[in-house]
Amino acid sequence: MNTLLQNNPHEHIFPVRGKWKYLEQYKKTHPLFYIVALLSGVVCLSLFFFLIVSLTQLAATHFQLPEGRQRYGLLALIYAFLQTLCCFILFVRFLCRTPVREQLQYYKSSGATLLPEAKRQALRLHVVDMFYAGFWIETLEYYPLASHKGKHRYYALYTENSHEYRTVLDDDWSILDQEDYTAVTEQLLTTGYHSASFAVTLSLYNQERAHSKRLAALTGLSQSYILSCLEPGPDGRPPRLIWGYEYWRTIVVARNAFMAGYITAERAWQDILQAASFAFELFDSFEDFHNNTRLGNAFWSDSYEAANEKSVCYQFFKEKCDWPIVSLPWPAPQGIRLPAAMAGGYAHKIELARKMMHQRDSLN
Repeated sequence: MNTLLQNNPHEHIFPVRGKWKYLEQYKKTHPLFYIVALLSGVVCLSLFFFLIVSLTQLAATHFQLPEGRQRYGLLALIYAFLQTLCCFILFVRFLCRTPVREQLQYYKSSGATLLPEAKRQALRLHVVDMFYAGFWIETLEYYPLASHKGKHRYYALYTENSHEYRTVLDDDWSILDQEDYTAVTEQLLTTGYHSASFAVTLSLYNQERAHSKRLAALTGLSQSYILSCLEPGPDGRPPRLIWGYEYWRTIVVARNAFMAGYITAERAWQDILQAASFAFELFDSFEDFHNNTRLGNAFWSDSYEAANEKSVCYQFFKEKCDWPIVSLPWPAPQGIRLPAAMAGGYAHKIELARKMMHQRDSLN
């Protein structure tokens, strides 16, 4: 991929390319071009019919060109047909390539360029939801921003203003400014929001495997996989718990905060790359990572509807997605220093909860 070009928002074909459906779709936005294309098409078909008649007559003479005016008339007919055909192709191509042309103009206005592999690998952790929705994955913004479109008018590329993303951040996280964002991402990147509860609940309160059985039913994951998330990984890695879900949410929050205008691109990339580096350290593959995000979502929501939505999304991704970013290699662990909560697997919280259980039992 030498030129930055992604899918047309809400569509899955990557990269966007000219299609016949755009000819009708944009006839109201470019009426003059559409009328010229239509008229040139009609004229071209008419000339083609007369050309066929003339060639049929010429065949009777074994294709010997006539003399005088008839010869010039035939040559003029051929010339007019070719010129009209070129005109038709030119205007149809202009209309059909409207999304391509406007996306390139958007990137020129926003200053977006091809990302280095490290950033693409980090954004890949968000690709399942982006593919399902038909949103962008090769730029920091996942949908065109009104603040980045410049002074140009767009017909195919719809843009959103920051209000949409500010509403999402407030509804989901009560984030209203950079300070709120910092507090949320610091917790996601260090202690997480639900990993401690997952560790304690599945370690101490999973009598008759009731919790793990429900999580398995919600996600379609095996109980053995779910319980393995409590165990240390190979090469001395700490337990996975539901850290994939914590770091996936970090990436989502960072992208939304950038699009809301709360943080700079530099700050967003800093947190996204940090979350990705922890994920690459802990998980063996993209599938392992995403299974963990689904597990975390199910533990957090405890809802069939929410868990099923994630499962349907992932199944659609596995069956349909052929975006280039999916083929990136999964980075090997670099041995970086992990947050204390992750490195310890919340063993101290589990032990504290166990002691409290014993104390309650002794009192009873």
